[in-house]
Amino acid sequence: MTKTVLSRWAIRPGARCLEVGAGAGTVARWLAWRCPGGEVTATDTDVRFLTGLRHPGVVVLRHDVRTEEFPPGTFDLIVARSVLCHLRERDSVLARMVSWLAPGGRIHVEDPSFFPAASSVDPVVRQLGAAITATLAATLGSDVETWARSFPAPLLDQGLDEVGVRVHCSTLTSDNAAGTAWRLSVADLLPVMDQRGILPEAEASAALAHLERPGFIDVAHAMIAMWGVKPSDRGRKRRHAVDQTC
Repeated sequence: MTKTVLSRWAIRPGARCLEVGAGAGTVARWLAWRCPGGEVTATDTDVRFLTGLRHPGVVVLRHDVRTEEFPPGTFDLIVARSVLCHLRERDSVLARMVSWLAPGGRIHVEDPSFFPAASSVDPVVRQLGAAITATLAATLGSDVETWARSFPAPLLDQGLDEVGVRVHCSTLTSDNAAGTAWRLSVADLLPVMDQRGILPEAEASAALAHLERPGFIDVAHAMIAMWGVKPSDRGRKRRHAVDQTC
Protein backbone atom coordinates (compact mmCIF):
# COMPACT_ATOMS: atom_id res chain seq x y z
CA MET A 1 0.00 0.00 0.00
CA THR A 2 2.84 2.38 0.84
CA LYS A 3 4.39 2.05 -2.61
CA THR A 4 0.98 2.34 -4.28
CA VAL A 5 0.30 5.68 -2.59
CA LEU A 6 3.81 7.05 -3.03
CA SER A 7 3.82 6.02 -6.71
CA ARG A 8 0.98 8.48 -7.36
CA TRP A 9 3.33 11.42 -6.76
CA ALA A 10 6.26 12.51 -8.87
CA ILE A 11 9.45 12.63 -6.81
CA ARG A 12 11.85 15.01 -8.51
CA PRO A 13 15.45 13.96 -9.16
CA GLY A 14 17.67 15.20 -6.35
CA ALA A 15 14.88 15.14 -3.76
CA ARG A 16 15.77 14.87 -0.09
CA CYS A 17 13.76 12.10 1.58
CA LEU A 18 13.47 10.84 5.14
CA GLU A 19 12.09 7.53 6.34
CA VAL A 20 11.48 7.52 10.09
CA GLY A 21 11.60 4.05 11.62
CA ALA A 22 13.04 2.50 8.47
CA GLY A 23 13.08 -1.09 9.77
CA ALA A 24 14.91 -3.20 7.19
CA GLY A 25 15.11 -0.39 4.65
CA THR A 26 12.85 -1.75 1.92
CA VAL A 27 11.00 1.54 1.42
CA ALA A 28 14.18 3.61 1.77
CA ARG A 29 15.85 1.58 -0.99
CA TRP A 30 12.77 1.93 -3.19
CA LEU A 31 12.67 5.72 -2.62
CA ALA A 32 16.33 5.97 -3.62
CA TRP A 33 15.46 4.24 -6.88
CA ARG A 34 12.55 6.66 -7.39
CA CYS A 35 14.64 9.83 -6.98
CA PRO A 36 17.97 9.41 -8.77
CA GLY A 37 20.57 11.88 -7.64
CA GLY A 38 18.70 12.48 -4.41
CA GLU A 39 19.38 11.35 -0.86
CA VAL A 40 17.26 9.15 1.38
CA THR A 41 17.97 9.30 5.10
CA ALA A 42 16.86 6.03 6.73
CA THR A 43 16.57 6.39 10.50
CA ASP A 44 15.72 4.13 13.41
CA THR A 45 16.55 3.85 17.09
CA ASP A 46 17.82 0.35 16.31
CA VAL A 47 19.71 0.10 13.01
CA ARG A 48 20.59 -3.62 13.24
CA PHE A 49 18.35 -4.45 10.30
CA LEU A 50 19.76 -1.60 8.21
CA THR A 51 23.40 -2.67 8.40
CA GLY A 52 23.14 -4.65 5.15
CA LEU A 53 21.53 -1.77 3.24
CA ARG A 54 23.94 -0.79 0.49
CA HIS A 55 22.85 1.96 -1.85
CA PRO A 56 24.74 5.13 -2.83
CA GLY A 57 21.61 7.21 -2.37
CA VAL A 58 20.78 5.98 1.15
CA VAL A 59 22.27 7.28 4.40
CA VAL A 60 21.60 5.18 7.53
CA LEU A 61 21.31 7.17 10.75
CA ARG A 62 20.59 6.13 14.33
CA HIS A 63 18.03 8.71 15.38
CA ASP A 64 15.28 9.05 17.98
CA VAL A 65 12.45 11.05 16.46
CA ARG A 66 11.14 11.88 19.94
CA THR A 67 14.23 13.80 21.06
CA GLU A 68 16.51 14.51 18.09
CA GLU A 69 15.95 17.21 15.51
CA PHE A 70 16.59 18.02 11.87
CA PRO A 71 16.84 21.63 10.65
CA PRO A 72 13.55 23.15 9.47
CA GLY A 73 12.90 22.72 5.76
CA THR A 74 15.37 19.85 5.33
CA PHE A 75 13.23 17.30 3.45
CA ASP A 76 11.03 17.15 0.37
CA LEU A 77 9.38 13.89 1.47
CA ILE A 78 8.97 12.28 4.90
CA VAL A 79 7.61 8.76 5.37
CA ALA A 80 6.77 7.12 8.72
CA ARG A 81 5.14 3.67 8.87
CA SER A 82 4.03 2.00 12.10
CA VAL A 83 5.95 4.55 14.16
CA LEU A 84 3.74 7.30 15.59
CA CYS A 85 1.12 4.87 16.91
CA HIS A 86 3.79 3.52 19.31
CA LEU A 87 4.90 6.93 20.66
CA ARG A 88 3.19 8.61 23.58
CA GLU A 89 4.42 11.94 22.15
CA ARG A 90 2.89 11.26 18.73
CA ASP A 91 1.15 14.64 18.36
CA SER A 92 4.22 16.73 19.16
CA VAL A 93 6.46 14.44 17.08
CA LEU A 94 4.15 14.86 14.08
CA ALA A 95 4.30 18.65 14.44
CA ARG A 96 8.11 18.55 14.50
CA MET A 97 8.21 16.27 11.45
CA VAL A 98 6.04 18.74 9.55
CA SER A 99 8.52 21.49 10.48
CA TRP A 100 11.28 19.46 8.79
CA LEU A 101 9.44 19.68 5.45
CA ALA A 102 10.53 22.20 2.86
CA PRO A 103 7.74 24.34 1.35
CA GLY A 104 5.90 22.11 -1.10
CA GLY A 105 7.24 19.01 0.67
CA ARG A 106 5.02 16.03 1.38
CA ILE A 107 4.55 13.81 4.44
CA HIS A 108 3.13 10.27 4.44
CA VAL A 109 2.15 8.67 7.76
CA GLU A 110 0.83 5.12 7.99
CA ASP A 111 -0.28 3.25 11.12
CA PRO A 112 -2.40 0.23 12.08
CA SER A 113 -5.81 0.22 13.72
CA PHE A 114 -7.34 -2.93 15.17
CA PHE A 115 -10.97 -1.92 14.66
CA PRO A 116 -11.57 -4.88 12.26
CA ALA A 117 -10.60 -7.34 15.00
CA ALA A 118 -12.95 -5.62 17.44
CA SER A 119 -15.88 -6.26 15.07
CA SER A 120 -14.88 -9.80 14.02
CA VAL A 121 -17.53 -12.53 14.18
CA ASP A 122 -14.75 -14.81 15.50
CA PRO A 123 -14.54 -14.49 19.31
CA VAL A 124 -10.91 -15.63 19.31
CA VAL A 125 -9.90 -12.83 16.94
CA ARG A 126 -11.82 -10.32 19.07
CA GLN A 127 -10.08 -11.64 22.20
CA LEU A 128 -6.60 -11.48 20.66
CA GLY A 129 -7.17 -8.06 19.14
CA ALA A 130 -8.22 -6.67 22.52
CA ALA A 131 -5.26 -8.34 24.23
CA ILE A 132 -2.75 -6.94 21.73
CA THR A 133 -4.25 -3.46 22.00
CA ALA A 134 -4.13 -3.55 25.82
CA THR A 135 -0.61 -4.99 25.97
CA LEU A 136 0.91 -2.46 23.58
CA ALA A 137 -0.82 0.40 25.41
CA ALA A 138 0.42 -0.81 28.80
CA THR A 139 4.02 -1.46 27.76
CA LEU A 140 4.80 1.17 25.11
CA GLY A 141 1.98 3.67 25.32
CA SER A 142 0.88 2.55 21.86
CA ASP A 143 -2.50 3.44 20.41
CA VAL A 144 -3.50 0.88 17.76
CA GLU A 145 -7.17 1.59 18.35
CA THR A 146 -8.05 5.27 17.86
CA TRP A 147 -4.94 7.11 16.58
CA ALA A 148 -4.97 5.92 12.97
CA ARG A 149 -8.77 5.88 13.03
CA SER A 150 -8.59 9.66 13.49
CA PHE A 151 -6.76 10.19 10.17
CA PRO A 152 -6.52 12.61 8.38
CA ALA A 153 -7.47 15.13 11.10
CA PRO A 154 -3.90 15.32 12.53
CA LEU A 155 -2.55 16.64 9.21
CA LEU A 156 -5.48 18.99 8.66
CA ASP A 157 -4.71 20.39 12.11
CA GLN A 158 -1.13 21.04 10.94
CA GLY A 159 -2.43 23.26 8.14
CA LEU A 160 -1.30 21.05 5.27
CA ASP A 161 -2.69 21.08 1.73
CA GLU A 162 -3.79 18.21 -0.51
CA VAL A 163 -4.56 16.04 2.49
CA GLY A 164 -5.68 12.49 1.75
CA VAL A 165 -6.34 9.17 3.44
CA ARG A 166 -6.33 5.54 2.33
CA VAL A 167 -7.36 2.37 4.19
CA HIS A 168 -6.11 -1.14 3.44
CA CYS A 169 -7.28 -4.27 5.26
CA SER A 170 -5.19 -7.41 4.77
CA THR A 171 -6.85 -10.80 4.80
CA LEU A 172 -5.35 -13.15 7.37
CA THR A 173 -5.17 -16.87 6.69
CA SER A 174 -3.32 -19.75 8.32
CA ASP A 175 -0.54 -19.63 5.72
CA ASN A 176 -0.32 -16.18 4.10
CA ALA A 177 2.26 -13.51 4.98
CA ALA A 178 -0.16 -11.26 6.88
CA GLY A 179 -1.45 -14.15 8.97
CA THR A 180 2.08 -15.32 9.73
CA ALA A 181 3.14 -11.82 10.80
CA TRP A 182 0.10 -11.51 13.07
CA ARG A 183 0.77 -14.89 14.71
CA LEU A 184 4.45 -14.06 15.25
CA SER A 185 3.48 -10.75 16.87
CA VAL A 186 1.02 -12.49 19.19
CA ALA A 187 3.61 -15.12 20.11
CA ASP A 188 6.16 -12.40 20.90
CA LEU A 189 3.70 -10.59 23.20
CA LEU A 190 2.38 -13.76 24.82
CA PRO A 191 4.66 -13.75 27.93
CA VAL A 192 3.91 -10.08 28.58
CA MET A 193 0.16 -10.67 28.24
CA ASP A 194 0.38 -13.43 30.81
CA GLN A 195 2.64 -11.48 33.18
CA ARG A 196 0.35 -8.45 33.18
CA GLY A 197 -2.81 -10.52 33.57
CA ILE A 198 -4.20 -9.41 30.21
CA LEU A 199 -4.48 -12.89 28.71
CA PRO A 200 -3.28 -16.13 30.39
CA GLU A 201 -0.56 -17.92 28.43
CA ALA A 202 -2.65 -21.08 28.10
CA GLU A 203 -5.53 -19.14 26.52
CA ALA A 204 -3.15 -17.25 24.22
CA SER A 205 -1.52 -20.50 23.08
CA ALA A 206 -4.93 -22.01 22.34
CA ALA A 207 -5.83 -18.86 20.40
CA LEU A 208 -2.66 -19.15 18.32
CA ALA A 209 -3.56 -22.75 17.49
CA HIS A 210 -6.99 -21.48 16.41
CA LEU A 211 -5.35 -19.07 13.95
CA GLU A 212 -3.21 -21.87 12.52
CA ARG A 213 -6.04 -24.25 11.75
CA PRO A 214 -6.69 -25.02 8.04
CA GLY A 215 -9.36 -22.83 6.55
CA PHE A 216 -8.93 -19.95 9.01
CA ILE A 217 -9.59 -16.57 7.40
CA ASP A 218 -10.36 -13.15 8.87
CA VAL A 219 -9.41 -9.46 8.83
CA ALA A 220 -7.71 -8.42 12.06
CA HIS A 221 -6.34 -4.94 11.46
CA ALA A 222 -6.32 -2.08 8.99
CA MET A 223 -3.37 -0.03 7.78
CA ILE A 224 -4.45 3.59 7.45
CA ALA A 225 -2.33 6.14 5.61
CA MET A 226 -2.64 9.91 5.57
CA TRP A 227 -0.63 12.45 3.61
CA GLY A 228 -0.39 16.16 2.99
CA VAL A 229 1.74 18.90 1.46
CA LYS A 230 3.33 21.82 3.27
CA PRO A 231 2.02 25.03 1.66
CA SER A 232 4.60 27.02 -0.24
CA ASP A 233 2.51 30.20 -0.08
CA ARG A 234 1.08 30.91 3.37
CA GLY A 235 -0.96 33.77 2.01
CA ARG A 236 -3.21 31.81 -0.28
CA LYS A 237 -6.35 29.89 0.59
CA ARG A 238 -5.70 26.34 1.71
CA ARG A 239 -7.08 23.39 -0.25
CA HIS A 240 -9.01 21.10 2.07
CA ALA A 241 -10.19 18.46 -0.35
CA VAL A 242 -9.71 15.05 1.25
CA ASP A 243 -9.20 12.15 -1.14
CA GLN A 244 -10.71 9.14 0.58
CA THR A 245 -9.86 5.85 -1.12
CA CYS A 246 -10.54 2.38 0.25
